[in-house]
Amino acid sequence: MLVKKNWIEIGLSTGLVLLMIALILAVQIAFPAELRSSGFALIVLLFMVAMGLAGVKLTDM
Repeated sequence: MLVKKNWIEIGLSTGLVLLMIALILAVQIAFPAELRSSGFALIVLLFMVAMGLAGVKLTDM
């Protein structure tokens, strides 16, 4: 069970990081220059919340 949990953790973390990179690129392309910093801050905040929720779910396994 421990090995399976480790692989789930690695896959989940990798997926969330790739999602964050994709969202940062989307903000860089789509947002006007004056709104980009707010978009980046929102993405980082959402990333931290998502990683926290994922960590809580993994500890419950």
